[in-house]
Amino acid sequence: MDKKDQKILTELTLNSRIPINKLAKKVGISREVATYRINRLMQEKIILEFYTIIDIQRLDFSKAGCLIQFKGISKEKEKEFLDYLVKHEFVTYLGLLTGKWNLAFDKVYKDKEQLTLIIKELENKFARFLDKILVISSGFEEENFPTKIFDSKKEFEIKETKEINLDKTDLKILKEISINSRIEYKELADKIKLSANAIKYRIKNLEKCGVILGYTISIDFKKLQYEMYNIQIKKTSSKNDEEIKRFLRNNKNVIYFYEHLGNENWDLDI
Repeated sequence: MDKKDQKILTELTLNSRIPINKLAKKVGISREVATYRINRLMQEKIILEFYTIIDIQRLDFSKAGCLIQFKGISKEKEKEFLDYLVKHEFVTYLGLLTGKWNLAFDKVYKDKEQLTLIIKELENKFARFLDKILVISSGFEEENFPTKIFDSKKEFEIKETKEINLDKTDLKILKEISINSRIEYKELADKIKLSANAIKYRIKNLEKCGVILGYTISIDFKKLQYEMYNIQIKKTSSKNDEEIKRFLRNNKNVIYFYEHLGNENWDLDI
């Protein structure tokens, strides 16, 4: 992978829906070469997916994280457990871990009753193989620096949110564009039975109103010779909060941090 590939990954990390001609111009290559390089990055599974960042709170959802510690679980049961989570309608992220915890996943929910039900169903189905379960509320404050690994200081633009009443067509658009953020207006139009111009107008409106926060990519960091580690910190006081955050923002290896409130286990997730 050369510097041109790094520039492509940087631009797609910041906006995976960027038009190919605009991307090519930013990187300094032809449209055809840009298309070829993106396809190669996908074939080599450096780019895993193109997805849309949606403000789930605007859809009346909240998000929580869950950490799992197994006990006496076989490979077959572990696969069954993972398949269960992959197919679960409220699970949005899943990752295997090494260390104290064996598994992390995110789930979305409408209210605390629904969250409790999701966890109870999980416990009832796999109780014999679960040693500990820790549920963590979403971060009180979070900052992301996704392009640091490409030696870039570019960041996502923060958009102003406005009121919007979503209808069924908006939800259909969000469903399709969340699966593939680079889907063309015409393909969306064919799927949803609207004109391409009407689709374009609705997407722009969803962006302006802050329902769509941005478009990005999922990258296999190991293919870039990186390992990813997650660090949790419990602070003894809040006296040096700004100094800690400044350090995290400036450290070239830190790509995000979440600050939690009311978490008895830790305050910062890095």
